[in-house]
Amino acid sequence: MGAQMMTGSEAARAWIGYHDPEIHHLPFPYPWESGMTSPKKFFQDTLAQLLESKGLEPDTDLCGFMLETFQGWGAIFYPDEFVKELVDYAHEHGMLVAFDEMQAGFGRTGELFGYMHYGVEPDLLCCGKGASSSLPLAIVLGSQEVMDLPDVGSMSSTHSANPLACLAGKANLEVLLEDGLITNSKILGKVLHRNLNQIKARFPEHLTHVGGRGLLAALIFVSPEGRPLSSLCDKVSELCLQRGLLVVHTGRESIKLAPPLMIHEEALLEGLSVLESAIEDVIGSE
Repeated sequence: MGAQMMTGSEAARAWIGYHDPEIHHLPFPYPWESGMTSPKKFFQDTLAQLLESKGLEPDTDLCGFMLETFQGWGAIFYPDEFVKELVDYAHEHGMLVAFDEMQAGFGRTGELFGYMHYGVEPDLLCCGKGASSSLPLAIVLGSQEVMDLPDVGSMSSTHSANPLACLAGKANLEVLLEDGLITNSKILGKVLHRNLNQIKARFPEHLTHVGGRGLLAALIFVSPEGRPLSSLCDKVSELCLQRGLLVVHTGRESIKLAPPLMIHEEALLEGLSVLESAIEDVIGSE
């Protein structure tokens, strides 16, 4: 429940019936938002509004920032300038910076961790999913200065350091680094995004943005009037499934793509061809 309260979606946390008053949210700097010509100023202005509206003092009332490395539903990364300003501000006021790397970590974005795209050094990382690529494994990473703050034993639990899960995590990391899967994600990620932007250019009345980095991408479908085209995403996703391609329809106006990190270019291009034809057929049938 504590993790769920971190989300900025009020609907997603409504079931809890309570919200920790010490958790505060800043708006995400979407590239299409007005005033996004200066992400640095956007951070400064929205933070100042938060502090004023809630009567907060950064040196006494705030302990840190936690960011999901990219906005999950649309694979939308923060502007670099926004993140660097946030980290500078946090360290100026003695706060920690934590990144949620559940989706972004372990090579998915073409780097070992997604935060590396921003050129900053966080204090804490929360990892999972790709950490083992199969068995349940979650990891908290941080500097010794931070991780040694709790008393001995207070960071442990019944299932901590499960031998089988840890062995899977170790083998997974070795394969990522030694078999070139992160490099493959970076190289084929360029192929993926180049082709997705070509698809976007074909359907400008429906497909407005391509998000993501490495072998992570999302297509965002919005009409020229600004209407989210979620139902179109339903139809495209279903047609892709019928043609042998699994994509993720997020329940919003986006379709996410996350090919296996060991995929070959031929298979990647085949999948993109299926996706493009599905979009074409759905739009043509409207």
